[in-house]
Amino acid sequence: MTAPHGTKLLTADEFYALPDPPEGGKMELIRGEVVTHMPVGGPHGRIALRVGSRLLAFVDDKRLGDAGVEVGFRLSREPDTVRAPDVHFVRAERLTDGRMPRAFFPGCPDLAVEVVSPDETDAEINKKLKQYVDAGTPRVWIVRPEQETVTVHRQGGDAHTYASGDALTSDDAGFGEPGFELLVSTIFE
Repeated sequence: MTAPHGTKLLTADEFYALPDPPEGGKMELIRGEVVTHMPVGGPHGRIALRVGSRLLAFVDDKRLGDAGVEVGFRLSREPDTVRAPDVHFVRAERLTDGRMPRAFFPGCPDLAVEVVSPDETDAEINKKLKQYVDAGTPRVWIVRPEQETVTVHRQGGDAHTYASGDALTSDDAGFGEPGFELLVSTIFE
């Protein structure tokens, strides 16, 4: 496989074997090409941690599967795309022996949470969203710190934006178990 400009496209396995970028940051594989992102700032990291810690606590308590941060998901092949959402959830029945693989997950997450960075454009966010949805991700949350909103996207094109005073629920996360609640205002404190 080669890119239009002559660069060899990488597979997810070849991408996994690459060393970390010397300048730091996060790498993703988009249609066979490596894309490196700058490390995130403090507010971005804090927001991802708040969302992730609440999801993880509920997922672990109810034994629903796995939740984590920055894990690579192979969303497509030939050319391969590996995205690493800020936060993810994968249902237990999709795990091997109850665990995430050591390398990239071979498919999409059941929930992908992307925290929008100050330098990300709407076009870039929409591209990520489309890749997750096209790969079959049932729920994608787009967290916008500047607006203090969370938009929940579902398969089929349904989307709902939540703001301060609203709460995200088990249904918004795609959990089969009721009882999860995350006040949007607490994400941005």
